[in-house]
Amino acid sequence: MDYSEMSEIDPILLRKVPFGLLLADGDARISWLNDAMAQMLGAPDTELLGRSLGELEDPAQRLLTSDSRLVQLGGSRRWVSREAHRAADGSCLYVAIDVTAQEQLAEENARLHQQVEELKLTDDLTGLPNKRAISQALDLHVSRSRRYQNPLSVVLVHIDLHALSGIQPLSSDPVVLAVSRFLRDRLRWVDQIARWEDNLFLLVLPETTEADARGLLDKIASEQDSMLLPEPYAEARPTLTFGLACWKKGDDIRTMLRDALSDLRGDSGA
Repeated sequence: MDYSEMSEIDPILLRKVPFGLLLADGDARISWLNDAMAQMLGAPDTELLGRSLGELEDPAQRLLTSDSRLVQLGGSRRWVSREAHRAADGSCLYVAIDVTAQEQLAEENARLHQQVEELKLTDDLTGLPNKRAISQALDLHVSRSRRYQNPLSVVLVHIDLHALSGIQPLSSDPVVLAVSRFLRDRLRWVDQIARWEDNLFLLVLPETTEADARGLLDKIASEQDSMLLPEPYAEARPTLTFGLACWKKGDDIRTMLRDALSDLRGDSGA
């Protein structure tokens, strides 16, 4: 790369541009830099000229020698994007641009996106309530059972995708969606179903005793083979396993879910 063009530019202009410029010779010694680069390196040009890049202290050395093109300066929140353009004679022109504003904007966007995700109450695939939503609903049902001693049952339903016969699906989404519809169609209007995790659903059954809950699960299990699955999954038969917990005095959400998970693991032979 030929840097002779730089000699044709007003040196005062080069020194005052808002991005950093530094020229190192073939021995990796600083031969010229502008004001913006000196400010980024944290030292006046009089202290930097003639020095080897390897002799510099942080953040100067890290900015100029790091393998990463994006460098955070010192312990500050200042971010600099750096490019190095090497010439045939071994000299190198470093260009550094302060991208702190862009990085802070990206961080803020990521934070806002996370907040939106945390506030979502619906599962994207099934349209069912998600873990956050069903947890809020279950908390209300537990409070009601504590106050009035009403029966309450919860069921974890696990889809065993490894049990699918004769097919290796590229995605489990169609099966999960079909199971969600199958389960929802077998619940009463007062019951609630949510997608708890990828292959796990949570059923909340208010005013339901253990006997009634087990009767519902027996019905669901007996009708599994009638589940409608889309092509090419039509002949596949996912296996559902259940974990049941019924509210008892002293229970909260955590203990009910723990008991349901324990029952599920027992049913699955884990």
